[in-house]
Amino acid sequence: MKSRTPLAWIGILAGLCFSRAASGQEKTVIQYDCIPNYANWGGVTALYQQKTGVRVPPDPKGSSVALAAIEKEKENPVADTAYYSGAIGYVAAQKGLHQAYKPKGWEKIPADLKDPGGLWWTVHTGTIAFLVNTSALGGAPVPRSWADLLKPEYRGKVVYDDPTWGGTSYTMLYGVNVLMGGDEKDFRPGLDYLRKLDANVLTYPRESIYNGVLRGEVPIWINADGNGYKMKHADNGPIEVVIPKEGTFSMPLVMGMVRGAPHPEETRRYLDWLLTPEAQAEFSKGFFRPVVAGAISPEIAGKFLPPAEYARARNLDLAKMAAASDALKKAWLEEIRRSR
Repeated sequence: MKSRTPLAWIGILAGLCFSRAASGQEKTVIQYDCIPNYANWGGVTALYQQKTGVRVPPDPKGSSVALAAIEKEKENPVADTAYYSGAIGYVAAQKGLHQAYKPKGWEKIPADLKDPGGLWWTVHTGTIAFLVNTSALGGAPVPRSWADLLKPEYRGKVVYDDPTWGGTSYTMLYGVNVLMGGDEKDFRPGLDYLRKLDANVLTYPRESIYNGVLRGEVPIWINADGNGYKMKHADNGPIEVVIPKEGTFSMPLVMGMVRGAPHPEETRRYLDWLLTPEAQAEFSKGFFRPVVAGAISPEIAGKFLPPAEYARARNLDLAKMAAASDALKKAWLEEIRRSR
């Protein structure tokens, strides 16, 4: 066998690089609602790229915007998969925007946290809480209840996301209505409370304000508990997580595979990986509770508030939340947002 010249080897290596680059053009999975600072998606997707070479780019859409985009693009899909709060994922599935897929590890997901046909499934859960930057309260005490948030000392200090943008805030909107005595048809109790709260609300953002809360620009953010624990324990911020005295709401965070996903094989492999102990443990670093039992370390579990605090969190009916979604968001826009 003839030995190859250095130039020949250079040509072979260049050809291999070109071949890998060409095949690598498809090594992307597009996930709508992939916000790096939420649930440690930045760490999860970086680990996946390190292990597989497949990139999952960040995406700033909240759940509701992701749903709207997928619906708009349904004849020519751009996204391969999406991440939502449970009710918004349920709506997307009901609208026929998902294709059925049961990822590896499916059997480890509790029956009430997945669609029987594989149209959506939970990857982890969170709880709606007050995330309080104690150094930004200006002398006011840490609020302990929904009633406290209405007090004048919190004027201009409270923020919750626009619920037409994000699924976490829609969970809060629907949950507050239930807590105040409403249901999927009667929105008046929740809207009456939120109209009073509006006097103390600084803004209704349509993007993540994680860094703003950490810097003290926002004293009180009504959001997922995991974001507060991450600010406190990973970012060393002056943050206290509060489960309100009257009660709060648990929230499944779910995935679905988009019907007509442009990269189906890569997407299935990615969705399989998200239920592995490795990926579930990476999510837990963002202080969201893994859906796969045993994936959270005792060290991280010990940084959550005691179980007695979480006894006040109630589960919400996803089907009823989904049924109310369009009408409740419209009512919120007309009665709360447009008052500004």
